[in-house]
Order: sequence, then C-alpha cells, then structure tokens
Amino acid sequence: MATGAAVDWRACGSRFECATLDVPVDYSAPDGEQVGIAVIRRRASDPSSRIGSLVINYGGPGDPGTEHLRVAYTALPEEIRAHFDIVSFDPRGAGDSRPIDCVDDATYEQAASEDVTPDSEQALAGFYDGSAFSVDLIGACILRHGSWLARVGTRNVARDLDRLRAALGDRQLSFLGYSYGTVIGAVYAQEFPTRVRALVLDSAVNLATTPEQRQRGNAKGFEGALDAFLADCATDAQCAFHSGGDPRAALLRLRDRFEGGLTLASNDLRVVGVSEFYVGMLAALYTPHLWPTLAEALRAADEDGDGDLLRALADSLLGRREDGTYDNIQEAISIINCADRPSDRVSFDAFRLMFDDLSRRFPVLGPAFGGSPLGCDPRLPLPATTEQLGDVRSRTVPPVLIVGVTHDPATPYDGAIELHRRLHGSRVLTLDGTQHTAYSRGIACIDGPVDRYLLELVLPRRGTRCGL
Repeated sequence: MATGAAVDWRACGSRFECATLDVPVDYSAPDGEQVGIAVIRRRASDPSSRIGSLVINYGGPGDPGTEHLRVAYTALPEEIRAHFDIVSFDPRGAGDSRPIDCVDDATYEQAASEDVTPDSEQALAGFYDGSAFSVDLIGACILRHGSWLARVGTRNVARDLDRLRAALGDRQLSFLGYSYGTVIGAVYAQEFPTRVRALVLDSAVNLATTPEQRQRGNAKGFEGALDAFLADCATDAQCAFHSGGDPRAALLRLRDRFEGGLTLASNDLRVVGVSEFYVGMLAALYTPHLWPTLAEALRAADEDGDGDLLRALADSLLGRREDGTYDNIQEAISIINCADRPSDRVSFDAFRLMFDDLSRRFPVLGPAFGGSPLGCDPRLPLPATTEQLGDVRSRTVPPVLIVGVTHDPATPYDGAIELHRRLHGSRVLTLDGTQHTAYSRGIACIDGPVDRYLLELVLPRRGTRCGL
C-alpha cells in the first residue's frame, strides 16, 4: 500500500489549510522526478464525530479544486461538513500542480475572443489547420511543456489520489467526483478497489463512447437545454427575453447580428462579440438556475446594446478571475483527453461532414461544437500505454453510488447507465431534470440518499429517481 509523502499543512484563510504533496511524475520510476500536487482542506466541524476525509474533484478535466472548494464548501450539506474533513486538490497539469499554462493571459484572452463558428469553406479549412486563429495554443503548449503533456492522464491522477489518501491518514478513500471527476473515481475503483470506502460519481462521462459520439452528445444536449430555456421563456411573460412570446425568433436575429460583426461594450472596456454570445449561452445552459441570468443577458444585448452579462457568463466558463487572470482549465482539457485516449486527427473531409451534420441538426449551437476537429494534434507527445485510460471497469470494488440527470446537457444520462454496468454492485440515483450535476444543489431527494451513503454506506433502493 502506498504510504505517500508527509505533507505540511499551513493556514491559508477562512479556516482552510493548504499543502503540497510530492508524487512521482512517472509511476514506473517512483523515486525519480517528483511533481507537487496542491491540496486544500477544511477540517470537520464536529471533530468528535469525524469519519475521515472526503476528497472532491469538480471535473474538467483540469478543474482547480483548491480554488473551487473555497466557493463550493458551504453548498455541501451541514452533516457532511460536520463528519468529514473536506479536501480537494489540483490534479496534475491544473491549478498549482505544474499547470498546463501555455500562453500569457493577454494572449489567451485574445484567442478566447475569436469567432468559434466557421462561416465559409475557407474559414472551415482554417479551423481545421489552425490558420483561422491568431494563436497556436497546442504548439505553445508543446514548446513550453514538452513531455510533461504525456504525463497528465487520468491513470496518473488516480495514482496521485491514492498517495493523497495515504497522506491524509485514511485507510480507505471517500471520494465525490463530479463530471470528469467520475472518470477519476472509476479509474481509482479499478486500480485500488480494496482502498475504497465510498465513491459518489455525479454526472458520469460515458466511458464507452467515441470522440464523435461525445461531440454529437454535447451538441444535442446543449441544443436541447437551449430549446427548453426558450420554451420556458416563451410561456412566461415575466421572462426578460420573452420577446412577445417568440424568444427563439429574437435569439436567431441576435445571433445573425453577432455573426454579422456586432460588438458591444462592457463595463471593463472589453469588447463583447460573437464568441461571448456563444460561450455565454453555453455557460448558462449548464443549469436552469442560470436561465433568468441568460434571459436578462440576451435582452440587455439585444435591446440596450449592453454586453456586461454575456461577458460575465463567458468569463465564468473560460475561468477568468476578478483580477483578469485565467485558470488553465480550457488549455488543459484537450491535452488531458489526448493523454487519456490518443487518437488520430480526422481527415478534413470527415471534419466537414461532421460540421455540416451538426449545423443542420442543431442550428444554433451545432456550428460551435462542429468547429473543433476531432482527434489529437500529431505533434503531442504520446503517453505510455500504462498511462492511457484503456478499458475502465471493476468487479471487486465496494458498492458505488452513481448520480445521473436525465437531460444533462454536458454528460448525457446514458453515461450513468454505462458506468453502472462497468462497476459491479453499483447503484444509480436518478434526477429528472435539465442540469449538469445534482448533489449539493439543495435538492432534498438527491442530497438525502447521497448523505446517507457517505455517512452510513447505505445505498438508496434500486430504481430510485426524483424530480425537482
């Protein structure tokens, strides 16, 4: 059993403690080069009833948990905060754990503001070969980080997680993984089944799908969420973007204006254009809680020429902080995915066919999803076979609780069913809804069963499902 390195905790504000855990860059050479993993925790509020640590990963891949936990801690149910030290970490390649940070913030901001939808055959070719953009992000990543880009895959993150478990002094791991965090949890279950106490895997990535299927699933999911938002707005006269009962027509007109070159001012003097229109919408479509904000953002842009809310929504998805710096999650996602599943770049003809199909089937958001060619840049270093994701499954892990949302726009519900098949003895808890992730959002019929499982290791009844 891995003992892990000792960590020195230090106070880092608001009753949190921070530390750095050294782990091997290459687990086939455990005594070789080490990398520091940034860790944060908040101790159990009732130490006398402490069960252990609950380690949380918020997805991505590449979400910086040391930042995310600070804002998400109070959303956790009080009982969980009382009985567990709440812990998160920046996975290797993210946050403060030797991050995949390829360009400076000004350059990244410029790249993020460029049009995300090709508008002509020439532009489509430019999206394929990268000439449509002012910045070669992958090239910059390779130049800056080299072979490190092959070491950031999920198998290594799961091994880091086991080192963290040992350093925390826990004999077995209690883990909550959201979105891509479900992949980390599933890999941990495969590699270290006897070291699992409890795994809650919320909004699972489908481990059986191809990149093409995932791209289609995302386009379908977010277009479906957009349709639901527009339908809800059309029937609610109080919706800010009601537009006389036809918000879809108003949205298409606004889209055409942005595609035609419309730019708006924002209060920080940055320009709001077509990229912020699409990215801001995507950010809000993760959860119906943001639909009123999206409605006001679209109204303000359409009627007042005010881009502040669209800009704020886009910033939230792009990881822009209040001081103007960015986290590195958007730079890391594709690198980590390619470290997990290296695949050849599709041909231009296949890219064009996919773009045309998604644009036809999902007319608002399809072009934004279809503008990214599938496959990995051939310049990226290849990870060792032992570090690639491969076939993830376990028949010996203790019972795992999987949470799925029926109309999740980002990780479709069939991912929860597929993960259930792969983890023997697992149980699926279902929420009927249109949102990404369900636990710790104040939904009693989800929080209650998850809390009981984490506290008492009791699974909900088979087939348990509930609505908002």
